[in-house]
Amino acid sequence: MLDVIGIGLGPFNLSLATLLANANSQHQVTAKFFEQRAEFNWHKGMILPHTTLQVPFLADLVTLIDPTSPYTFLNYLHKHQRLLKFYFVEDFKIARKEYNHYCQWVTKQLDNLHFDSQVLKVVPRLAPNDGFEVSVRENGQTVTYHTKNIVVGTGTYPTLPHCLQAIAKQAPHLCMHSAHFSDNFDLDALLTETSAQSSSKQLPKTLPKILILGSGQSSAEVYRELFDSQLNSDGTAKFQLDWLTRSAGFFPMEYSPLGLEHFSPAYTDYFYQLDEPTKQRLLSEQDLLYKGMGFSTIVDIYHRLYERSIANQQTYSQLMSNCALLDASLTQPDTVKQTNEHAHLPQQGITLTCQQIQQNKTFTAHYDCVIAGTGYQHRLPACLDTLLDFVDKNDSAQPKISRDYQLAYHGNGNIFVQNQELYTHGVGAPDLGLGAYRAGVIANQLLGETYYDTEALTVFQQFGQFS
Repeated sequence: MLDVIGIGLGPFNLSLATLLANANSQHQVTAKFFEQRAEFNWHKGMILPHTTLQVPFLADLVTLIDPTSPYTFLNYLHKHQRLLKFYFVEDFKIARKEYNHYCQWVTKQLDNLHFDSQVLKVVPRLAPNDGFEVSVRENGQTVTYHTKNIVVGTGTYPTLPHCLQAIAKQAPHLCMHSAHFSDNFDLDALLTETSAQSSSKQLPKTLPKILILGSGQSSAEVYRELFDSQLNSDGTAKFQLDWLTRSAGFFPMEYSPLGLEHFSPAYTDYFYQLDEPTKQRLLSEQDLLYKGMGFSTIVDIYHRLYERSIANQQTYSQLMSNCALLDASLTQPDTVKQTNEHAHLPQQGITLTCQQIQQNKTFTAHYDCVIAGTGYQHRLPACLDTLLDFVDKNDSAQPKISRDYQLAYHGNGNIFVQNQELYTHGVGAPDLGLGAYRAGVIANQLLGETYYDTEALTVFQQFGQFS
């Protein structure tokens, strides 16, 4: 029987796998981590040119809990003979592309990771046995493992507004979540398609229109990427690029040092002890702690807009806040009769119904492509469905999670979760900076001792009343 099986291999479970491997010189913890993808890739669809992490490089897989580990980002640079170059760059924010390569470098050094392996089902083993029976699809066959503990690290799932979900399934090249931008978006194909439609209808040529929804970092990065591709060499526009958000403005994420102390074990302790209504209210008020854009990204975009507008030239871009999406539909070319000779024509685009919230005015707009940076949903993977009847729920029907990241499971085994505890532990749950800490807390329980010092990450603030 294994000591632990990890389901999913994003940064958080990779952090745990790394900490367990590093401790194996003194503890023989048997572990297997399964990932259905063929290799590690962190937000592959958003690894765009010039994009960086929103946290310093110290928020790697191990440094904040084990700075002497051979798996730190600094050692990665050393092994790739890039440390002096990084020193001269003098930038704490590293490129997403390099962070992804760093994580891939770590995966190649661990023997407890299994890619192309999908966990199908987890069921409790019957008494008097302990733990779980785990069915995994590997190499075209279903293999069964037994384990004492489970760690869920499957991450979050891209979420589209309800009115866009069917459209994204039917026409993924016209409507997509920003998480799928690099995979689904093809500018050349879009321009060719819209040009062909205009020619077929024998109408005056109009610019294709692309819309970005949302005002988080992902939306901003997609907007910037498309803005840089918008003009031909002679300065004429290839397409119109608009950006809408239901938020009150295009605001930066809170990034002052005292604000950042909310991403600490001390704040996690404080938040965890609050009552459920207070937690729900706080989370609704703390969006800009973890959902806004980086200030430098906003400045970068503004500089681009300003430079393009020199001599009062058109920007070919409109930005609007306080704009809620109410409805959406796929539309056929409205000037073409749908006869057999035109049956081959693709969908023309997407018609949106929107509302300016503060003015309470409704309007419609048509776009050839919609890219939505509309967030992610936390949910446990379907392979755990058979266990959920044995997990206590809170008043909101969400699984109860202990301070040390265990589901309140009534069975002979432990189920740990990573990045599923936003509603119980606060805004630090999805943050890379607390990932190594949380993995250390879980690792200590699996190792049976305080192998990693989880008390060292102190801050200046006291989040409760003064003692």
